[in-house]
Parts: sequence; C-alpha cells; structure tokens
Amino acid sequence: MVPEELRDIFAPLIDEHAYSDEEKSLVKQADALCAYLKCLEELAAGNNEFLLAKTRLEATLEARRSQEMDYFMEVFVPSFHLSLDEISQDSPL
Repeated sequence: MVPEELRDIFAPLIDEHAYSDEEKSLVKQADALCAYLKCLEELAAGNNEFLLAKTRLEATLEARRSQEMDYFMEVFVPSFHLSLDEISQDSPL
C-alpha cells in the first residue's frame, strides 16, 4: 500500500526477498516478542483473555530461541511484570 512515487525508495526496506535468512529470523523473533509483551501488559491490566495467547507465544518464543532472545528475555522482560509504582522507584523524577 505504498504510494507509487515512494515504492522505489521503500522497496529495499519492505521487500522480504531482499533480507537474509538471519534477518528474517530476527524479524519473526521481534514480532513474536512484541505480541508476547502485549499479552503481559494486558494480563497485568487484568485482561485474562490474553492468557491462552501468552501460553502459545511462549511456545513460539521457545522454538525461535537465540542468544539475543535469551538476553532480552532475561534482562528486559522482567520489567514488564512491574507495577507503575515499582518502575517509578528508580526514577529520579
């Protein structure tokens, strides 16, 4: 849905055939990770409709594991379980 006059400019960015297998894998990992984080946010807000999706995404993330994914899951994902008060405790504001 890119306008005709912009297609040549955007083609290298949106044409999946231009990406290596490694780049495609990273994009799939990032997509699954974003969906997983959305599930965590919804569950934290009390929306239990995302519980099944979270379980399915955990299996997807496990199947697509990499060193980068493991690092992100270990270092950053735990903060998505924190409340606003817990996040604010470390803030200088």
